[in-house]
Amino acid sequence: MNIKNIVAATIITLGLTATAHAAKVTASDKSISTDLCVTAVSGNRAAMHSSIKSSGYSPQFVINKVQCNGENLLSFVENNGKNSSSMLKMLDRTKTSVSITDLASVN
Repeated sequence: MNIKNIVAATIITLGLTATAHAAKVTASDKSISTDLCVTAVSGNRAAMHSSIKSSGYSPQFVINKVQCNGENLLSFVENNGKNSSSMLKMLDRTKTSVSITDLASVN
């Protein structure tokens, strides 16, 4: 076997592995939570933001309460999602908090 065949076989194998990792998720009903789960797994952050907004739920509620196939939304996206790291970063952003301390204040 020459080097070109080995490189071609490696590329094909890696491509099939990447394709197999992203599972196809289909909705079983038309509920709000199902729509949120399917949108989150798609990896489209703009569509996810729009789905959360149109659901009427707060982003924090969606992260804490929405269940997808018995898993919380973040776990479901991590295990089944396309572009999962980007989607998780977008969803986890709501968990952060900011505190401001006035250093110049007089006691």
